[in-house]
Amino acid sequence: MRASVVLVPSPGRLAPLDYRLPADSGRVAPGTRVLVPLGTRRSMGVVVEVGEEAEGSAELRDVITVLDDAPVLDASLMRLVHWMADYYLSSLGEAFATALPGALRVDTERMVTLQDPAGAMDQLPALQQRILAALGQGECSAAALARRIGPGTTGGLRRLQQRGIVRVVERLRRETAPTRRLRFYEAALKVVDDDARLARRVALRAVYAYLRDHPLRRAPAHELRHSFVNAAAKLRELVAVGLVRVREEETYRTVLPPVAAVDRPVALTAAQQVAVDAVVGALGEGFAPWLLWGVTGSGKTEVYLRVVAALRARGRNALVLVPEISLTHQLVERMRARFGDAVAVLHSQLGVGERWDEWRRIARGEARIAIGARSAVFAPLRDLGVIIVDEEHDPAYKQTDGVHYHGRDVAVMRAKLAGCPLILGSATPSMESFFNARGGRYRLLELPERVEARPLPPVTLLDLRAAATQHTEPLSAALGAALVANQAAGGQSLLFLNRRGFANFLQCRACGDPLMCPNCSVTLTFHHKWRALRCHYCDHTVAPPARCASCGEPALQAWGIGTEQLETLLRTRLPGARVARMDRDTTRRKGSQEALLRAWSSGGLDVLIGTQMITKGHDVPGVTLVGVVHADASLNFPDFRAAERTFQLLTQVAGRAGRGERPGRVFVQTLQPQHYSLQSAAAHDFARFAEAELEARREVGYPPFARLVLLRAEGTDLAQVERLALDAARVLREAAGGRFTVLGPAPAPLERLRQRHRFQILLRGRNGAALRRSVADALPALRAAGRATDVRLIVDVDPYSML
Repeated sequence: MRASVVLVPSPGRLAPLDYRLPADSGRVAPGTRVLVPLGTRRSMGVVVEVGEEAEGSAELRDVITVLDDAPVLDASLMRLVHWMADYYLSSLGEAFATALPGALRVDTERMVTLQDPAGAMDQLPALQQRILAALGQGECSAAALARRIGPGTTGGLRRLQQRGIVRVVERLRRETAPTRRLRFYEAALKVVDDDARLARRVALRAVYAYLRDHPLRRAPAHELRHSFVNAAAKLRELVAVGLVRVREEETYRTVLPPVAAVDRPVALTAAQQVAVDAVVGALGEGFAPWLLWGVTGSGKTEVYLRVVAALRARGRNALVLVPEISLTHQLVERMRARFGDAVAVLHSQLGVGERWDEWRRIARGEARIAIGARSAVFAPLRDLGVIIVDEEHDPAYKQTDGVHYHGRDVAVMRAKLAGCPLILGSATPSMESFFNARGGRYRLLELPERVEARPLPPVTLLDLRAAATQHTEPLSAALGAALVANQAAGGQSLLFLNRRGFANFLQCRACGDPLMCPNCSVTLTFHHKWRALRCHYCDHTVAPPARCASCGEPALQAWGIGTEQLETLLRTRLPGARVARMDRDTTRRKGSQEALLRAWSSGGLDVLIGTQMITKGHDVPGVTLVGVVHADASLNFPDFRAAERTFQLLTQVAGRAGRGERPGRVFVQTLQPQHYSLQSAAAHDFARFAEAELEARREVGYPPFARLVLLRAEGTDLAQVERLALDAARVLREAAGGRFTVLGPAPAPLERLRQRHRFQILLRGRNGAALRRSVADALPALRAAGRATDVRLIVDVDPYSML
């Protein structure tokens, strides 16, 4: 039998390779992982096709081993991965690497051992002598040797191997997330306390009695160690005389805390009931995409819960996606409080072992509801009954490295392949989804009012142009007074500023030069707590200099404001207030995000300051004041979606106010109060904004009225990068034939990032399939030219960032 295998990960390999399956491998189905030879190395791959070996075909190499008893990707996921590779113009290897969790990726390493220590050391070149000296400390991987010795290590090893002085073998790396196994002890016999084997052995009798009378009739080793002194020796003796049995069992790592309380269904509003009835009525009838457009606080989550409950009654499974990890825990708590241990969670802040355990719970059918961020769209759920994409508009669904897929769009295709309903939920739908709903491709469900008839909070636009202190004081008089009054009234306040750090940059007042990142085309952000300047792209960090590097004057001054400075200011303005900050700097440690949000939700904080991670998904009834410190930060981005993102951010953060019994207020500080996105957000009027935004997009021919593909050339040699970009633009203009427009090449807005120069080309056309086909035809030659000059060509279909 022949197996066609896609090698994972293999960015440059576009087609599967054929291998012969072992005679004793049994039935191998597509979606099964195998280990195969590739040149002189071994590589993991996924079987995509199994067939008969054709007569007269070239001699096939044998599969080394079949890694799975059953496919790790079912037929539906296999089709999804193939579609993703085709649509996003990636290799199949990259697509499979994206879909597989890290714990399922098997790698090999070359290990080097000293075979002839008596070899004539003094007659060898210095580099080979250094290799042997390093090997004198024991076996070492070739990669570790290369890091230690430096350039020339590979050639030196090859010559030492040819002379028989060293031996190089290839072996599998250790499993990255081994299955967790616990040792359990149980009473083998029910004996009386005067049994001869326990006579005059009080300590042994106590351990035996503990196991015999244990409610579970067994206990794990760690429990016994905590209960008895020198438990290991006592257990060995009890096992030896046959009174106790020992066995190991696979267990899952603890990922989620115990459910705090049961969440019971609440009475639905009329609009919620209509939405639930519509989706539940479509269950089992094939693919049906719904856009659930509901104002903030309208109860979209309860609609999700009711639909999932209806599915569970029919024995079907549900997949729920959220855009960011900070949103996951709140929805997980609601789901688990309603459905118990049937819920599994998948996101990148889990440890490798934890993620592996959750993946297996889903694959084995022990968890019937999977919740997670973008990559959870590949969760191995069988018998999928519904896919829910919460906050479907959020740009966090877009992957920014590897395969540049969009989690929402992959979810649409997965639902289509699985033949199940899809719910896209948002208070501020993306222009693409709203356009699809208006055109009939999606069915529209509306939740126009908040639950319990609570009013939407009034929004006041504060015009900073008239403020005399606009350059020195981050809070206007009106917002400052509102914070003081809200604190006195016992309400919670939320302040949104989408810039972390203390100051945006340091600049010399003498010569005007700002302190720039040496690796990226951005200024360094000043962090007061760390007394450091840090680049938020490459993480380059330096201490603030005493003098300007350009002119030598001690005239460096901090400009701009970040969340750290705002936190310091609020602690002074609101003495006695419990103030906290939520941004990437304060939530690096595992579990810190959840702890902060729990304190916020329980009323343990009076003021929470944060970046966009605080703007959506959090339902905290005590929030009665929301302040937006600088609404223009997102509006001035060099991106055609800038107005849309600004409207979404402002609407979402405003929606955090007034979700309890007390009404809320919102203050938005801006230098552009007349902009239609801010005016629409202040009026909570999505329809007004969508009409203006779609008309603006129609005039210039941007999505949803056209499709885009962004090509970006990146490399350390500016001339080579520009040359490849020019060649790519020329080839694509020749292929366009009037069907699409080629814009560029031009330096990217972030011209240099992590020491790599960046040029980009934007392709725009009405026919997305023709656009992708032209790019696909040109890619092999362009990528080959890039490899020859160490320039990487990145392809982003349906780009979400133009930076």
